[in-house]
Amino acid sequence: MKRKILQSEITPHGTNLPFFPYSMLRTVQGIMGRKTNYGMAPKGFTTQQRFTSNKVVYKKPYNKGKNHQSYPRYTPKKITNVSEFPLYEPKVQEPVSESLQLLKDHISQGKPLSIQDYFQSTHFAFAEEKQESSLRFLKNNIELINSGRPLIAMDCEAYEREHSSVTEIGIAVMENNGERIPDIKTYHVVVSEHIDKRNSRYVPDKKDNFMGGTSLVMTKQKSREFLQGILEKYIEGKDGILICHQVSSELKYFRSIGLTHRQDIKTLDTMSLQQISRLGGNSLWATLRLLGIPYAHLHNAGNDAYFTLLAALALCDPVTRIKKNLDIYSESQYKGKKGSHKDEAEYVVVEDVQSLMKSL
Repeated sequence: MKRKILQSEITPHGTNLPFFPYSMLRTVQGIMGRKTNYGMAPKGFTTQQRFTSNKVVYKKPYNKGKNHQSYPRYTPKKITNVSEFPLYEPKVQEPVSESLQLLKDHISQGKPLSIQDYFQSTHFAFAEEKQESSLRFLKNNIELINSGRPLIAMDCEAYEREHSSVTEIGIAVMENNGERIPDIKTYHVVVSEHIDKRNSRYVPDKKDNFMGGTSLVMTKQKSREFLQGILEKYIEGKDGILICHQVSSELKYFRSIGLTHRQDIKTLDTMSLQQISRLGGNSLWATLRLLGIPYAHLHNAGNDAYFTLLAALALCDPVTRIKKNLDIYSESQYKGKKGSHKDEAEYVVVEDVQSLMKSL
């Protein structure tokens, strides 16, 4: 008589195991600390078996189709021989004017430098035809930063194939800039209607890499309501300062979202501030490199807003400007270069420790 096969003896793939029931296989795998990954994964995901856990982890598969990402997944470097790395070379100190050297010596001795003494110095050497306008522009921005008003940095990310679709909005708020370590509240808003739209061809996809922790998913209407509330609370209500890396571009995005604000709001443009100091290298990553500010995961709107605010604080700090020679107009070392956005460090081998010490 033919034996009836029980449902528990049939694997998810439909294979009959009359002499070794599937339930027994599960028991053996449980004893071994393993768990089958035959369970069906959600649509668009693949299962990944982990032998150190009793959980099946679902991961998005890497898209290898014709529309594959231009920015592939990160793979760590395999370092086997340090001799392949270049040698450390100290930066060549550029000659500076006597007046600028006096300021550098003043700072190195730990003496305070007032804004009034800073602007009374004769060390400024901006582009010859823009010397007066650049100095006036710098004064206005330093006065804004030190006015005690709230600082609100904002950044929008749009879909690269449809620029009218704003996919992310970043906000960084600094209400009291009298602290030694600034208290910056950062928000990353993801528009739910465009959550499936990913950049990759022209800019990297960093939507999932908000360094502030939690991204806020909102509909277009809710995101507009939230952003309008930010503007009304800080810009309109407290006469705050709107900070962007290229203000005109961000204001266009604001209008496309449907935000409204008065025409005479105070703004600070970090790109314009960088341009009075350097020719070229105007992107946010190049500005952060110029200022020596560590960064990661740019092109995430929340991160960009945060780093734009840090750049504004540095560009309007007289001590930073003196140390970085930002009051002397010159060609940027990053002119014509594109950021790799791999967020990984370069390795150099140090053989002469004394040369490294001299650069401190």
